[in-house]
Amino acid sequence: MRRGAALALLLLAACPGPARKLDDAADRRHAGRPAEALAIYRQVLAELGEGRLPPGDAELRLRALQYAGDVSYLELGDYRGAVAYYRRLIAFAPGTPDAWQARAVIGEIYRDRFSDPVGAIAQWAEVAASPSPQAAAFQLKVAREYLDIRNTQQARTEARILRERWPRSPEADEAQLLTAQAWSLEKRTDEALRAFQATVDRHPAPDVAARALEGEAQLYAEQGPGVRCGDSSCLDRAIALYTEALAAHPNPDALRRNIEAVRRRQLAARTVRPGDRAAAMDHVAPPPHDKVIP
Repeated sequence: MRRGAALALLLLAACPGPARKLDDAADRRHAGRPAEALAIYRQVLAELGEGRLPPGDAELRLRALQYAGDVSYLELGDYRGAVAYYRRLIAFAPGTPDAWQARAVIGEIYRDRFSDPVGAIAQWAEVAASPSPQAAAFQLKVAREYLDIRNTQQARTEARILRERWPRSPEADEAQLLTAQAWSLEKRTDEALRAFQATVDRHPAPDVAARALEGEAQLYAEQGPGVRCGDSSCLDRAIALYTEALAAHPNPDALRRNIEAVRRRQLAARTVRPGDRAAAMDHVAPPPHDKVIP
């Protein structure tokens, strides 16, 4: 009996369990051998199977699925394989932080690797509707993705949902700015100006306020030199707003170029030849280097 017990211990030592194998796979991955690591993750998954497991083994299975997905996505470029592993993780642990993270990564793969923004939106919307601490951030990602594909109406809808669910969050400020940008893309100047101003009135983070001021300035800059906006010309108003935004804007050099472009337009309007009615009415397009940078 003693010889039998000793043999059993030797066999166990020769066949390490799933936890030891995961450590071995991690070592191979860190050594720059991701294909070998993935082979070990697959071996662990085959050993643990698809059925119900004790909590410890169930956790090991989730880790193996996560790591297999990560290696496939980040190091081997097997995006479909990665999605398959992440989906299995979601099926085993729905409604958990691991599942929300898996959906987040699947969304990235759909958008960046499969050029499928609608597929990405579907994944991120699941996280946005969940109790995840990142739900507001993913609701904002959904709204931005709709804006990127020029579905401006749905972008505004998603932004409104965000503001209603998390009204005091930083993401709500970004959502208000996104609403203004959506109106601007539709060339709905009045609505866009009101939405940009509403963003500023929320007293958001300085960079958000600066981008809202930039949006207002851009709309005013699109007007002709002779157009009035209240007590001043629209171009003067644009310069004032660009200048106000400079201090906190993430790209102040772009704003300075915009200011210079608007000033050149003003100068061109003042120095137009007498009788040149078309130029005075701004019917002549400015040269390419005078284009206002969005």
